[in-house]
Amino acid sequence: MESNTSFNIEHLKERLNNDAGDIEAAKFLGNIYYDKGDAAQAIVYYRHVLDLDPALPGVLTDLGTMYWRNENLSLAEQIFRDVIARHPGFAQAYVNLGLLLRHAKGSVAEARSIWQQLIDSNPGHELAAKARELLRETETMIN
Repeated sequence: MESNTSFNIEHLKERLNNDAGDIEAAKFLGNIYYDKGDAAQAIVYYRHVLDLDPALPGVLTDLGTMYWRNENLSLAEQIFRDVIARHPGFAQAYVNLGLLLRHAKGSVAEARSIWQQLIDSNPGHELAAKARELLRETETMIN
């Protein structure tokens, strides 16, 4: 598997070297590094994608997650909040922001508020079920 990943990385880098505007290659590279746990490299490629097209909520949310993994909590939080403001239907940003607030910032009440916003705004979304589960999990916690 590792050699296959290495081949994919080299192939995608070659594609990107031949066409710096190849959003798909940059996004795939970001995703590979995300999955490998290499936040610094994932950030490089996600930022490249967003330089080409800043209106991709999934890439923005993944970038925020990588900033969180790199322990840049304020930038991660800012990105998640920006995604929610600009793309209020993008549920993953609500889940991630709530998790960051709960686990990294210790603000259970604010996390619960974010998850409730997701449920209120989009109760039928598949991630609304995750938000409900997180609310049940944290209902007895006190900040």
